[in-house]
Amino acid sequence: MLKSWIYRTSLKKRIWISFAALTVFCIAVTGVGAYMIASRAMERNSITLNQNVLHQSVNVLDQKLKQIIVASSTMMLSETYKQTIRDIQADNRDRYFANFSLLQTPFTQAALTENSIDSILISTPAGEFYSIDKIRKTGVPFNETSLFKRIKENPEANWVESHRDELFVGNNQVISLLLEPLTENYVPDVFLAVNVKEHLLEETVSGGSDHGSARFLLINKSGASVFGDQRRPEWTRSPEFVKLLEEGTGNFEYTTSEGPMLVSYGKSSYASDWVLVSYLSKERLLQPVRNIQWLVLLIMAGCIVLALLLARFLSILLLGPLLKLQKTMKRVEQEDLEARFESPFQDEIGEAGRKFNQMLDRIGELIGEVKDTEKEKRKAEIKALQAQIDPHFLYNTLNTIFWKCEMDEYGDVKEMVISLSALFRLGLNNGQEITTLEKELEHVRQYLNLQQQCYEGLFEYTITAAPGLLPLPVLKILIQPLVENSILHGLKEKRERGIISIAAAVEEERLLIRVTDNGTGMDADALNTRLRESAGSGGYALSNICSRLQLYYGSEAALIFRSRPGEGAEATLIIPLERGISHDQ
Repeated sequence: MLKSWIYRTSLKKRIWISFAALTVFCIAVTGVGAYMIASRAMERNSITLNQNVLHQSVNVLDQKLKQIIVASSTMMLSETYKQTIRDIQADNRDRYFANFSLLQTPFTQAALTENSIDSILISTPAGEFYSIDKIRKTGVPFNETSLFKRIKENPEANWVESHRDELFVGNNQVISLLLEPLTENYVPDVFLAVNVKEHLLEETVSGGSDHGSARFLLINKSGASVFGDQRRPEWTRSPEFVKLLEEGTGNFEYTTSEGPMLVSYGKSSYASDWVLVSYLSKERLLQPVRNIQWLVLLIMAGCIVLALLLARFLSILLLGPLLKLQKTMKRVEQEDLEARFESPFQDEIGEAGRKFNQMLDRIGELIGEVKDTEKEKRKAEIKALQAQIDPHFLYNTLNTIFWKCEMDEYGDVKEMVISLSALFRLGLNNGQEITTLEKELEHVRQYLNLQQQCYEGLFEYTITAAPGLLPLPVLKILIQPLVENSILHGLKEKRERGIISIAAAVEEERLLIRVTDNGTGMDADALNTRLRESAGSGGYALSNICSRLQLYYGSEAALIFRSRPGEGAEATLIIPLERGISHDQ
């Protein structure tokens, strides 16, 4: 459908449409390419930035956790703490209140060392020790809290995610560090619980800002939130998402109902069960790039309007010389061969017009040459027919017929009359210059039959040609003059019986017809030279053959003689095979 419409549309409209389409295509490719490059660069830069920020946040978190652990460990290394543990190991319960009072100093020092520590509790078989700044919840023993169950079930998981403080009054939201205290000798059922202020630890992770629209999430390996999860997206709770966080660190793109998210994650060194995740909306990230899209669309619209306005002017400017050339061609089509194209432009159309003028000049010359060639062909054909009806040959033939009638040899007379009739019929060929190889060989056979009757016992002949070559087209009356030349100049003066051989073959895309005799021979080189230099120097019949070969087949055709005096002669006709076939067609 489109193809047929293009064929029916004018060149002016096609140029108009092509110009606009090319403009739109170039701008679209440029715009799309710029958008893709910008979006990919922004995405790569954002991922790199998020990873750097995430690594910094993980380092800050680890530093904070390390400080909490160091503060707790420093307290456990104090002499007061060690003495308390020795009293518990010795089951010296009278020292409980003294130790309780003495431990207030390490508790205060730990809180001053790390301001995120909210409270500290040491649970022992002899009782609990904690800072007097906090009010202990009554009726809630440590071994009945979820913290105790947690450290019993998984002693290696030291950090407990966000929960309400079960140990002290206030129900503060805290994160707990559970440790089995360092002692010189093992003391069972001694546990250290350090409650950390959740909001201070969360501010440490997020830095108090969203880092350029990236959100942070601290979760454990099972997917539970470390901090409060009021603002946590629902898609971060899916098992598929949590499974992608199994490796220590990395990044990936995750498709959600809110659109694709660029996710980076890293694992804490001091809380091996915690993973810090940052996520960023890809659509929000690429929002500035969409402004480029709209800008490209506006530019495309403006260029389309401009292209449509300029297309008409450009088509007229470009097609003016072409339309002029078209008018010149129409004049030539109406057989006005004097028409010529004129244009001041030196462009391709101007060059085509000048070539067109040269072509017209050449056509005029060729028409003249064709007329001259046709005249020469007619003359050559007439000469060939005249050569065929040679008065001397006709006289000898009729005289032989007369004497055979006198001698009552009517069988020979009948054969000679038939051969003479066939000779003239094949030579005339219904007025056609081109015949087949089969008819041409038949023509020369009839001629040889007549000559054998006229010169009894003078010669014998053979004609050989492959059956596949017989339909090939050739000029008529090419072989008979060569045979006549062999009889008159090669065999007539020879005492022994002569032999004439005619053979046709194809070699290297050329038809070769060889006429060979065992006559007296001749100077072949001199004859070939005379035939090349002047068509009239080699004998009337031979020069006629050369002229006709050149007129019909060009320079590739030739007549070549090979001979030495006293050794016989060979005449070879060379005819280009394809060109001969084209004449027949």
